[in-house]
Amino acid sequence: MKMLFFPLMALLAGSSLAADLKIGTVDMRQVLSDYYKAQDLAKHLKEQETAYLKELQTLRLEGQKLARETQELHELSSNVALSLTAREETKKNFEQKQVNLREFEVRYDDLRAQREAELQRISAQGKTKILEDVVATTRQIGNAEGFNLVLNANKTEPAASDVLFSKNVDDLTQKVLATLNSTRPNRSGAKEK
Repeated sequence: MKMLFFPLMALLAGSSLAADLKIGTVDMRQVLSDYYKAQDLAKHLKEQETAYLKELQTLRLEGQKLARETQELHELSSNVALSLTAREETKKNFEQKQVNLREFEVRYDDLRAQREAELQRISAQGKTKILEDVVATTRQIGNAEGFNLVLNANKTEPAASDVLFSKNVDDLTQKVLATLNSTRPNRSGAKEK
């Protein structure tokens, strides 16, 4: 993509179209960081992660109790002070606890994997929607103000940017952010004016 971009720009710069070409930039990193929906998504993901970790901690305690009971039965099944019948019964209980412990470990791992997948799904869906909002708003502003081209100009990470240098190019970042953030609902659920 970048290989085509620079020759295209050189061609346009040399042609009479360059005089009519209006180019702007948007710092996508800043927009994606300062857009209220991105901040809300990050907060929601953190809350979900905290709830999942609490749920897993409760299960982990249950698993530790089960492991401790299994270990105690194992030690008791080897106790020569018990009668042969009592040791056999304890050994059967120990073997059942081992099965229960393995089943618990599988259930725990499955739940942890489900929660991680759910967090990733929520994150991916949220980021997709946020990016759609940003692109639509940038396109709307670009069309309204007569821009032919709007590029990503990441000021803090130039390597992640499509622009290495720009001069006399409008930066639309604050306009895009202001438009996006103007849709933030107030506490009663209505949009702010």
